[in-house]
Amino acid sequence: MSINRCDSLILEIGSLIIDNARYTEDKWIGLALMGNFSFGQERMSGYVYYEDGDFEARTPKGFDVLDKVGELREAMKIERNPDGKAWHQCLIHITKPGMKINVMFEYDDPERWTSKRISRDMSDYAVLLKPPI
Repeated sequence: MSINRCDSLILEIGSLIIDNARYTEDKWIGLALMGNFSFGQERMSGYVYYEDGDFEARTPKGFDVLDKVGELREAMKIERNPDGKAWHQCLIHITKPGMKINVMFEYDDPERWTSKRISRDMSDYAVLLKPPI
């Protein structure tokens, strides 16, 4: 069984994230990263989640992950969408144990995983992005 380009890129993204210096030594049990390509943007936001229920805002060091997510977006336009439509946002979840990765894509609502209201501690946004852990 051969793996297609998009699935291969998802595996590469997962490896880049878990090997990134901002995630290698923590005791996190889940992480969420949202890649946002809405309205001409290219940015990433995210959180790590701890066993005690706490969370911390964190994105990968450097641009390798964001660049690879952009590459996935372009590959998916070609491989998976006959109309060539690109998604606006993607939400990446990685959970322990087992380093399971799940990636969701939003094609219709360019603000689906964007913070709708600003709270002092951003807990509403952290809950919105939280993986099932």
